[in-house]
Amino acid sequence: MKKVFVVVERRADYSRYKPILEKMVKDPFFEIYLVVTGICLLEEHGSDINYIEEDGFVISARVPMFNEKRPDTGAEMVRSMARVLTGLTDELEKSKPDLVLSGFDIGGNFAVTIAAAHMNIPVLHIQGGEVTGSIDESIRHAMSKFSHIHLPATEDAKDRLIRMGEDPANIFVVGCPSIDVLVSTPVIPKEELEKEFDLDFSKPFVIMIQHPVTTEAATSLDQIKETINAIKELGIQCIVLLPNNDAGFSNIINEIKNSGLKWYPSLPTNKFINLYRNAWALVGNSSSGIHETPTYKIPAVNIGNRQMGRERAENVIDVPNNKEAIKKGIERAIYDEEFRSFVKTIVNPYGEGNSADQIIEVMKNVSLDGIIQKRFYE
Repeated sequence: MKKVFVVVERRADYSRYKPILEKMVKDPFFEIYLVVTGICLLEEHGSDINYIEEDGFVISARVPMFNEKRPDTGAEMVRSMARVLTGLTDELEKSKPDLVLSGFDIGGNFAVTIAAAHMNIPVLHIQGGEVTGSIDESIRHAMSKFSHIHLPATEDAKDRLIRMGEDPANIFVVGCPSIDVLVSTPVIPKEELEKEFDLDFSKPFVIMIQHPVTTEAATSLDQIKETINAIKELGIQCIVLLPNNDAGFSNIINEIKNSGLKWYPSLPTNKFINLYRNAWALVGNSSSGIHETPTYKIPAVNIGNRQMGRERAENVIDVPNNKEAIKKGIERAIYDEEFRSFVKTIVNPYGEGNSADQIIEVMKNVSLDGIIQKRFYE
């Protein structure tokens, strides 16, 4: 048996961990030590911990990361990371796991990766080697250097990890596990969703998710205004999910709440996925637009620099933070029948929905002997 330590901070990492956790729960080879932190504990962001518990997972510990009333600054992001680093170190010391499964470019996972490496606990990192905008870029690559086994989504990401000095023998391409959730979530009848959310799927309907870009936090208000005004001027149906709490988030949330658009702090996974299945496009700057929209064969209107340089399928329409450009992007996504037909033919570079099986296989069989001492591979 292996005890695996997992940290969930926000809906973005939970959506990727969920299919892996589901398989570990059913396998006596694993014991899970699940820690919930970050905005999953905050009511203003939807209290996603409730959805985690509703999904049947046993939460081993709750580690507060963010104060309820906190300044919206980069400095507060650092203080929050220091806070969670201390709490997670205590939990690692208490639980004595065999390995840590960390991932992505999120503060809580960054903290546990640093702590585990210092405590000589092997770290398996999901989705290293990808490039993005904002501070996420630095966090992701730093996590890779603290990790021992790498589980990137694509060959391109693997190549980048090797160029960063990681040993190819410890790199396993597994795809993006959030796609597993897309393909396995049961279908909710359209009529039920239309009634619950007051939508008509026969008419243009988009989902909007726009997060702050930490390196552009001072302009987050201007950026979200451009997006909101574009959607409102087009007069299309839209559901907005509130952003994460990176620096610049409060302006975005306040503007959304006062926009007149239909918004939710978060949604249960099954309802979000089924809305996704019926959306005409995804709008904003979420990694979901890059990783997941190709699976459902819908366009993504990707705004600004947050996903800059990330590997993507040809369904992604890149536009700047400008109302007219965003409108043109959305119009192409929902009204250009030739483009929409082309999108139906694309292949998702991030996998087909079998990532969790591959990750489980690696965790069961990978040798952890002699990997704690990292060396630059040449």
